Amino acid sequence: MNIGFCVKLINPMLAIIFAVVSLTQSPAKSQQSHNERIRFIQPTLEKEPENRGAPKDRQGAGTRGDCPNVSIPLTALIPLMSNNLSQKQQKPVNASTTKFALGLTVSEFPTFWFYFPYAAQDVNSVKLILLDEENNSVTKEPISINISGTPGVISVRLPATEKPLESGKYYHWYFLVDCNPQSRTDDIAVEGLVKRIEPNSDLNRRLKTKNPEEIAVIYAEAGIWQDAISTLGELRRSKPQDSRLASDWQGLLKSVELDSIATQTITPCCNP
Repeated sequence: MNIGFCVKLINPMLAIIFAVVSLTQSPAKSQQSHNERIRFIQPTLEKEPENRGAPKDRQGAGTRGDCPNVSIPLTALIPLMSNNLSQKQQKPVNASTTKFALGLTVSEFPTFWFYFPYAAQDVNSVKLILLDEENNSVTKEPISINISGTPGVISVRLPATEKPLESGKYYHWYFLVDCNPQSRTDDIAVEGLVKRIEPNSDLNRRLKTKNPEEIAVIYAEAGIWQDAISTLGELRRSKPQDSRLASDWQGLLKSVELDSIATQTITPCCNP
């Protein structure tokens, strides 16, 4: 057979094969890059929280007292961050690693996010308590939360009528659910830490974009959890049918190992 003829025959066939392979791989590659578009990156801590019972979990009991049995327990949507201190504060190599339920924020009045597994009619009261580093209450009294439209993902913003968070300080919050008006000992609680930080000049420059999706990505990359989840969560709440935002939301939660919450509905709740 003529070699030139074989080459002419093979070249078009190779072109077809490469085109088919390219078409079958492109969607998968595009999907992979999109799923990884937003991801939380843990920041380096300048100092670790005081060892006064710092929370190391983000879930309440699955069943307790008069609250109904649930498949997914009350969960704080917050990272479990390890004590990776800055170089000048680094502990010895053989020091044990501790994880804290901790979220950073640049806001004076941050928003906290939870998966709330109970229907409103099954709950007697819900409260948020905030303590400073000296274990003193920051709010005038426990903040009462009006629950509606649950179960689902909810958000609770610290009211602007309260004392704003001071920069550089850790605050300890408690989210309490009471299903039994006759007894407070059966309250289900989740807790966590929040710390307000001042954004540096580079972060301020990057945040000048007016695109909320980009802002959520920037906050996540900077390790500023409360503002990343709040920015993206409000977008998801306003556009529940947007598949791109749904993918971003799932990617953010999965990056902090909250896979079981990633597909849960975000409700309009809640108002203090």
